Amino acid sequence: MIPGSGWPSSAKGRFPEATSGTFDFLFRGVPSHYSDIHWGQVQPRLGIAYQISSKMVVRAGAGRFFTRLGVSDSIFLGGNPPFQPTANVSFGFVDNPGGTVANSLPLTVTSQSKSFKNPEAWSWNFTVERELPWKSTISAAYVGRRGLHLQREADINQPTTAVVAANPGVKLDALRPFKGYNSIRQTDNIASSLYNSLQVTWSRHFAEGLMFGASYTLSKSMDNGSNQRDIVPDTYDVRNLWGPSDFDTRHVFVLNYLYELPFFRSQKNLFSKVLGGWQVSGITQFQTGQPCGIAVNNDYAGVGQDGAMDSNTIGLPYGGSSNCPGGQFWVINGDPKILGHMAHNGNSDPSLYFQTTNPDGTPIFTSPTPGTFNLQHGVRGRIYRPGLENWNIGLYKKFPVNERFGFQFRAEAFNAFNHPNWGSPALDPTNLKTFGKVLGKTDDVRNLQLSLRAYF
Repeated sequence: MIPGSGWPSSAKGRFPEATSGTFDFLFRGVPSHYSDIHWGQVQPRLGIAYQISSKMVVRAGAGRFFTRLGVSDSIFLGGNPPFQPTANVSFGFVDNPGGTVANSLPLTVTSQSKSFKNPEAWSWNFTVERELPWKSTISAAYVGRRGLHLQREADINQPTTAVVAANPGVKLDALRPFKGYNSIRQTDNIASSLYNSLQVTWSRHFAEGLMFGASYTLSKSMDNGSNQRDIVPDTYDVRNLWGPSDFDTRHVFVLNYLYELPFFRSQKNLFSKVLGGWQVSGITQFQTGQPCGIAVNNDYAGVGQDGAMDSNTIGLPYGGSSNCPGGQFWVINGDPKILGHMAHNGNSDPSLYFQTTNPDGTPIFTSPTPGTFNLQHGVRGRIYRPGLENWNIGLYKKFPVNERFGFQFRAEAFNAFNHPNWGSPALDPTNLKTFGKVLGKTDDVRNLQLSLRAYF
C-alpha cells in the first residue's frame, strides 16, 4: 500500500504513476506519513558551576537530546516496487544476457519501521578544574552518555531456524513470514549504547613564547548497533550483540604545543625581522586500536541471511565495514589474546597478531553448527586491532612589514618521522594462511607541505 489517500498535486505531470491510475488501488486510507509522528520530546538541560577557591572550580551538567532523521538512504523507499521493480541477473554473458540462473520472483524490498522513534541521548558530566603554577590549568572530568533508539537494520522476513529445520528441502521463500517476498530489510531505531570516560587535560595559555596542551582520555563505549547499516545476524535473537562499539578507542593521548624561539623575538628592527620570528608547533597523538568480531559472510544458519545471499544486496551484514568482516559470528573456544609486539612475541611467525590456536593445537575459532546461529556472548568486538602513533610538526617564520601586515612562511610535516602504523590483522578464519596476521601497514606516509601566507 501507499501512505496517504491519494497522489499529491505536485506528482501530477512529473510522476507517471500519478496519472496512469494503475496503482491507485494501493491507497488504503492510511496516514500520509510513512512512520509515526512523535510528540512531546522535551529536552531539559541543567548545568551548575561552583568556585571552591580562587584557584579551583567544579562543574556538573546533564541533559536530554534528540535528533530527527530523514528517510534512511540505505533502504531507498522510493526504489521499491511497484515504482521501480527490479530484476537480478546472475552469470550473464554477451551472447546470453539473461544469465544461466533463473531470475524470477519473489521480490526483495526494503522498508522503514512504522514506529521509527527519534534517536535520543542522555549526557552527563562532572569536572574539577584547578589553576597550577607555570600559568597552566588542569582539569579532570567524568563524562557519560546513554544512547537510545539508535538505528540498525534487520530482515523481518527471515524464517526461523526452527521452521527451516522442520521443513527440510523446502524453498526458503515458502517458509518466510510474508509470502510472496524475499528478504524485507527494515531499518528501525531500536539499538542502544553506553559511554563512560575519564578525560584529563593540562594546558598552558600562550605566555612568554610558549603554549601547550596535553589531554588523555580513558573511555569505554558499548552498544548493540554501531552503524546505521548494520544488519543483525538473527532477527529474532539479538541478546549477544551487546559489546564494544565498532569505534571504541580505550586510550587516547594528544599533545599540542607552540613555541617561539627566543632569539630576536621582539622583531623591532630590520636585523631581528630577518633573523627572528621563528616558531615551532606540533600535534602528537597516540591511541589504541578499535575492535572487530570474527564473522564470515556465509549463511551457516540456512535462513537466507540478508547480505549473505547475494552480492547485490544494499548494506552489509552485521559488523561489516572496510576493515571488519560481517556476517554470522564464529564460535570462540579459547582465549584469542593479543600478542603485542609481533617480532618479539616468541612465536615462530612474527606476523601473528593474536592467538588463533589453543596450546593443544585446536583452533580457537570454529564455524557455527549448520542450521544455527552462534548466540555466544562476547563474540562481538573481541579482537582489538593495532593502534595509532602520529607526529605532525610545523616550522614557521614570520616576516612582518608593519604592525598590521606581513608574511609567514610555513613548513609542515605530517607523520613527520614516517612512522609505520600496522594495518588490521587478517580476520577471515577460513583462510588459515593469513588468519590473525598483520601483513601490511596503513597508507599514512610522510607528507611535506610548504606555504607562504599573507596576514593583515
